Amino acid sequence: MESIKKTFIIVVVTVILCMSCSTVFIYNKTKSLMRDAYENELRVESGMISGAIENSFLRPITVSETMSKDFIMNKILNINTKDEALSMEQEASEYLTSIRNGFGYSMVFAVNDASKAYYTCDGISKYLAPETNDQDIWYKVFMERDSELPYLLDVDIDAVNNWALSVFVNTAVYDDNGKYIGLCGVGVDMTELQRLLERYERIYDVKIDLINSEGLIQVDTDAANIENAYIEIDSPELYTDGECYYEVGENVNRTITYIDDLGWYLVVRNNTSLVSNVYSMLIPNVICMVVGVILIITIFSLSYGRIKNSLETK
Repeated sequence: MESIKKTFIIVVVTVILCMSCSTVFIYNKTKSLMRDAYENELRVESGMISGAIENSFLRPITVSETMSKDFIMNKILNINTKDEALSMEQEASEYLTSIRNGFGYSMVFAVNDASKAYYTCDGISKYLAPETNDQDIWYKVFMERDSELPYLLDVDIDAVNNWALSVFVNTAVYDDNGKYIGLCGVGVDMTELQRLLERYERIYDVKIDLINSEGLIQVDTDAANIENAYIEIDSPELYTDGECYYEVGENVNRTITYIDDLGWYLVVRNNTSLVSNVYSMLIPNVICMVVGVILIITIFSLSYGRIKNSLETK
């Protein structure tokens, strides 16, 4: 009887160990396969989203750069005093209005560097004071930008468009001798970009954000996050080669892509946890294994009981 009992215990322990090892192996293998699948899927989705975002900015960037090279813009900004800036007010207003009507942007503007006159379709809206007025700090940021691009994207409130959030494309203007004389640009309504992101979030079941090098969110479907929330990325300078980088964590999988034309980072996060998905796939297998162990124990218990009763009867 003791030998049968020992055999029973050895068999049960062996079965449990084999099943435990199998479970660990299946878990690791499944996690590896799912990670590869998630990565491939997210890379493809990020490529599609990145292309769509670049296309949405292509038009305003092109319009802004075209304006900066226009001889009329050069004439408007190639002045040195406030009196001269005031004398160009009517011409600047007519020119900017023609751009607004032709392309449908809510905000079209120009700034003369010498006088700091800020032209809109209505004429001189104000004279910038970036050193003393916090509302004008964007001009100082533009002047101190660390980029080879002639333009810079800036998220700000558009006072002309009912104080709506907008992305402004600020582009440098130079005279015929290559001297900086000011900037010009257009404003893109933030809701247009939010609708684009919302569409792709719905299609791919992901979360999409555009952030700057500090991790500050520039475009998000939730307006409360824009210019308020941060997404932490380690060593952002490592991502500036235009490649799509994949990162996996316990609760989130994401890709990070630097969009050179925008100077921003595209972060696409999968809404589904890799680990939770692996667990959900393993649960049926674990249940089957547990049921198997219980059946083996039950069978051996019944067999052991019958043998024991038979021996006792003899």
